[in-house]
Amino acid sequence: MTAPSFEIEIPRGRVIEVQRDDTRVRRGSGLLRGMAVIWKHWKESFRLNRSYRQIHGTFTIEYPEERPRIPEAYRNMPILLYDDETGHELCTSCFQCERICPPQVIHMTQAKDPATGKPVPAVAEFIIEYDACMSCGFCAEVCPFDAIKMDHEFELSTDDHSGLTVHKAQLNRPISYYEKIAPTMWAEVRESALKKLQGNIRRRPDVIGIAPHLTERIAARRVELAAQAPASPPEAATPAAPAEARKLSPEEKAAKLAAIRAAKAAQTGDGTSPAEGVSPTAPAPADDKAAKLAAIRAANAAKKAAEGAAPAPTGDAPAAPATPADDKAAKLAAIRAANAAKKAAEGAAPAPTGDAPAAPATPADDKAAKLAAIRAANAAKKAAEGAAPAPTGDAPTAPATPADDKAARLAAIRAANAAKRKQAEEQARDGSAEKA
Repeated sequence: MTAPSFEIEIPRGRVIEVQRDDTRVRRGSGLLRGMAVIWKHWKESFRLNRSYRQIHGTFTIEYPEERPRIPEAYRNMPILLYDDETGHELCTSCFQCERICPPQVIHMTQAKDPATGKPVPAVAEFIIEYDACMSCGFCAEVCPFDAIKMDHEFELSTDDHSGLTVHKAQLNRPISYYEKIAPTMWAEVRESALKKLQGNIRRRPDVIGIAPHLTERIAARRVELAAQAPASPPEAATPAAPAEARKLSPEEKAAKLAAIRAAKAAQTGDGTSPAEGVSPTAPAPADDKAAKLAAIRAANAAKKAAEGAAPAPTGDAPAAPATPADDKAAKLAAIRAANAAKKAAEGAAPAPTGDAPAAPATPADDKAAKLAAIRAANAAKKAAEGAAPAPTGDAPTAPATPADDKAARLAAIRAANAAKRKQAEEQARDGSAEKA
């Protein structure tokens, strides 16, 4: 007698045959069949399998000597990461993981600046209840700074229930640790995570945001350095020159720099001084003129920086009533007059500039140039001494004032221009006479 069978037609068109009251299965035969399967697997587990096609039986490893190969995406319990080089934690206490956690086992507090009391992008305390964590990995997925990751450590069994409440010091792991267990997953986010970390470090004062065990080392090192500081003599106490012991002011630095530049400029001019004549083989008159002017300015600046007050009354520097613009104009007029006198004495043509013509010098020009040089020198002396000039026919006897100084320089310029015009007129007359 066969058992009745039923055919059930489902919408997809498949037919499933259901059998009931199978008479072939007798009482106790199921147990024997199960034991037969176990015996077969146990017997074949002793056979050496040379390929995957020959695999039979149950396989185990010699744990804990042998460890199973865990995939990178394996999730066990969350951990926090910190940078190996700086020690700063990647967590900024954004509270995203705390909000998304289904069993609500994550608790954190944000760090604050002790000086201002304002929040800092760093976490002060981070607690996870491992005993209630469901290892869902939502916290690692939602973290925008890649600061929280899922660990591969699974040997967490303990009889101490309170030990399963883990604090930040126990959660911290270096980046190198996670890179070792999940190299591919970390390589995908490494660049963005470290870039965000550098931006957060700039907003963290002192040691806030550094891993707790590194913070203690830094504090101990500071105490050690503070204890060693009085033992070593300070460098400032060693005997040194008075000029080197004090810090140079910006004015003194500028004066030294100007003196160095003037020395170099003088060397390029074959060492000629302002009082000497310029030979025909010397450098260009414009270069020599610039070198002399730089030397005079450097000397005056050095004197002012050394004395810390107004410079002494000399023929090259004006006194207190004169302004920097007047001082510069007087020196420039004196140098121009001296150059004109030298060129006239040597009988050579002056350099082709906007202030001197290119025609040969004549006795009248020589006289006019000398007169202009004397007037310019007198004007410079009056501006420097700030007193009445010597009684001469060409200079007034009243005390020198800024207006008088300006008038003297103006007279010198006018005299030089008159000499130039006179020289041009004489040359024009000589040219016309020769043509006639």
